[in-house]
Amino acid sequence: MSLIIQKIKTITTQHFSLLKQADPDEDMINSYIYRAFLFECLYNNKIVGVLVLNQNKGNALEILNISVLEEYQHQGIGSALLVFTENFAKENHYSTLEVCTGSTSIWQLYFYQKHGFRITDIQIDYFLKNYSEPIFEHGIQLKDQLRLKKVV
Repeated sequence: MSLIIQKIKTITTQHFSLLKQADPDEDMINSYIYRAFLFECLYNNKIVGVLVLNQNKGNALEILNISVLEEYQHQGIGSALLVFTENFAKENHYSTLEVCTGSTSIWQLYFYQKHGFRITDIQIDYFLKNYSEPIFEHGIQLKDQLRLKKVV
């Protein structure tokens, strides 16, 4: 599979749709996309994924949003985006990668832990306090946020 990962020059509706797939709150997305590093993943000139990174405290780089079109999931694209993220972090002298996800986000937790991330923190009721609409995953209301980290 030949993928191209490159900076996003202009955010399109296609990009925004992918961002919403990983984060359903438009206000939340708008709060971070204009201060972050934005990348798109192309396969056969089609946008199949997006990646949003942000400098965090110290030498940490946080993955704010990573999303792959549903029909392209489980084909290594998310893993390629993570490898790209690690390389970007090393090239730009970041020592740690961080990501936050929901406590009910079973596949995302599996994915990040498979790639060497470890759970380091829990923010109780994060999604109840910060999102205007309730989010349900696997029939469970999402309440808590988990932070995971990986040293690069």
